[in-house]
Amino acid sequence: FIHDANLEFLSSNAYTGGLDLLHQWNNKKYFLDARLVGSYVQGSTESITTLQNSSARYYQRPGADYLDYDTTRTSLSGLGGRARIGKGTGLWRFFTGVNWVTPGLELNDLGYMQSADEIRQENEISNFVNHPVSIFRTYTITLEEFNNWNFNGSYLGSGGHLAFSFDFLNKWKLNTNFIYRSETLDTRILRGGYDMIMPHNLFSFGQISTDNSKKLVFGIQYNISSSGQNSANAFQIGPNITFRPINTLRIGLTADYAENYDQLQYVTTKVLPDDYRYIMGTINQQTLNFTFRMDYSISPEFSIQYYGSPFISKGKYSEFKYVNDPLNNEYQDRFTLYQNQEKEDGMIWLDENRSDIPPYSIGDPDFNFYQFRSNLVAKWEYRPGSLIYLVWSSERTGNAVPVNSSINDSFHQLRGAFPYNVFLIKFSYWFSV
Repeated sequence: FIHDANLEFLSSNAYTGGLDLLHQWNNKKYFLDARLVGSYVQGSTESITTLQNSSARYYQRPGADYLDYDTTRTSLSGLGGRARIGKGTGLWRFFTGVNWVTPGLELNDLGYMQSADEIRQENEISNFVNHPVSIFRTYTITLEEFNNWNFNGSYLGSGGHLAFSFDFLNKWKLNTNFIYRSETLDTRILRGGYDMIMPHNLFSFGQISTDNSKKLVFGIQYNISSSGQNSANAFQIGPNITFRPINTLRIGLTADYAENYDQLQYVTTKVLPDDYRYIMGTINQQTLNFTFRMDYSISPEFSIQYYGSPFISKGKYSEFKYVNDPLNNEYQDRFTLYQNQEKEDGMIWLDENRSDIPPYSIGDPDFNFYQFRSNLVAKWEYRPGSLIYLVWSSERTGNAVPVNSSINDSFHQLRGAFPYNVFLIKFSYWFSV
């Protein structure tokens, strides 16, 4: 139990448990897979209110009366599960199933749970060939469809997923995916505000890599997405190279560059005397990062690993708008653009051109963030089962000035940032009994 008043925002007890069932028949050709998980969390009213307000559920959002939002609660409980039945072997494989997570399920004391309050029905069929055909060693083609609801019975949207995975005779690999999501009812986009209809989206991602058994391996991955009404577009590309000059040394370098344009990026919620304003903006974002890795086994007992990654991300906001009719069938009628938008001393002044609501301000959300993280680890097994670790961890973090600095200027400022270093020695000794 927590007896410190400063820590009452944390839950005092958290219990989770689960059951699973797997039944196969006809020489394991067909299967029934069922799983059930439950949770029960206790704590102060502050901690349970925090869980109700968390991004996984947003009990407090307007119109969500079915969630029974209660700031006097001292416990929260929920269930989740999955049931699938299908065919799991052979050339053609398929299943049909349903997943569900009730609003009160909370697993984050044990692991990671991104969202709750969802029911998902899905069907999947795949064609799996595990012998050489033409230029392929093996390949898999998978088609999936899904539909989502919440526990209020509200229809959240549907979609489909088409995936291709190929292993070639020369040991190259290629996989690519296409996902279509219909117009959706987003219950989280306004961070505890109203549910909002979001345009349909088409998303593709994949990667290709050369023969992984060679000393020099090349690869590249990509992500591309586009949303209806030209409301959002994004792409990311990430080439990588791995070099093994000798069996005991592996060196890898990955570069990632991404651009993101989104007209419906949430900014903040402004509390007015008699109302709330859920404010969104159009973001233009650029992100660049590199990752360097090295693994060197000097001997079977002594090895060195290094990881280093500089990261730059800058975003500029424009076209600020407030949401006034989030369920309107017409995209442009779900929000209203501020006619007067002025930037002054790190603030954005917004005017609705209404005599009963004077201009108000929000913090300027533009950002230009840089960071470098690295870890150097030396591991020595000085006797069987007994280890010594020497660790050096370093971090440089900051914000570029001015905020509209180019990515190149941000990298220059990153090199001059003051480092935060941590040195660690870990010793373990194995006692044989």
